Amino acid sequence: MNNAKVKRILLIVLSVVLALILIALIVGTAYMENLLNLINKNPDDSTMSSSEYEEFMNNQTETVDPTFTGETIDPTDVEWTEGTEAVKHGDHIVNIMLIGQDRRPGEGRTRSDSMILCTINKKTKELTMTSFMRDMYVQISGYQDNRMNACYAFGGMKLLNTCLKENFGVFVDGNIEVDFDGFTEVIDLVGGVDIKLSNSEANHLANQGYNVTAGMNHLDGKTALAHARNRSVGSGDFSRTQRQRAVLSAVLEKCKGLSLTQLNNMLESILPKITTDMSNREIMDCFVEIAPMLGSLKMTTQRIPLDDTYKYASIRGMSVLVPDLEANRQFLREMLTK
Repeated sequence: MNNAKVKRILLIVLSVVLALILIALIVGTAYMENLLNLINKNPDDSTMSSSEYEEFMNNQTETVDPTFTGETIDPTDVEWTEGTEAVKHGDHIVNIMLIGQDRRPGEGRTRSDSMILCTINKKTKELTMTSFMRDMYVQISGYQDNRMNACYAFGGMKLLNTCLKENFGVFVDGNIEVDFDGFTEVIDLVGGVDIKLSNSEANHLANQGYNVTAGMNHLDGKTALAHARNRSVGSGDFSRTQRQRAVLSAVLEKCKGLSLTQLNNMLESILPKITTDMSNREIMDCFVEIAPMLGSLKMTTQRIPLDDTYKYASIRGMSVLVPDLEANRQFLREMLTK
């Protein structure tokens, strides 16, 4: 066979291979687009009307923690340290804020019951989940200082991003919000999660009618949600955010072992229950960068405020945590720039 004929055959083979790759990319891209179009891309970032705000504030006179023992402080006596510019982290860092809200059927946007910042460091292959305590007393642009969970109720993702930037210097790349129905469905779709319960945690769930015992338990969606929302056992909301991160970590571990078919079925069921401010392109770019690391990501969890960087206080009838902003900013700066 002469060289010219060999070259023609190789060219034909190469052309066929490239055509197949191109077809796969087109089909794959179209499939991903259809999948991502299931997600709600229209987050409600409207601000409260004056009447809605007045009603909201009138309902904030209750004390959240019945065991609260902090001092009563006049709001004008709270001294805020000067803010800092947002830390525009490097390209190796991706910050995604997960927002969970206790929204009942027929309700609109409510307080953010949980706020977990997922920081993915592509250089160190680490996923750090940072819970921001809902009862932290923070500055909210355009509104009276309040608990951090009120920020989402006031102005949605956009205002929450501003709050994180102005109080903690954190730059958020994107937000994902899910209500509790979606949370339970995800857990059921991955086949439940294995969670170790203390005696007190098991008793708390058993008293609500759940069939659990102390030690390792396999929890379905409803039971896992009840566990993640429990702040009656341990140190109130501090223990609750720890439980939330533990359940989320268990879900991520289960996702690593799912087949493509199982993942596809889960995504088709759960994506319509998710709301994000990210475009399809941004989601796909993020996925392409992170997907190769999913099997080897090291997961760590933490919370803000850090130990010994806050004080309990009662302000306008609310039990709150007044954080040392500079101490927490410094910690976050170091985490986001390593």
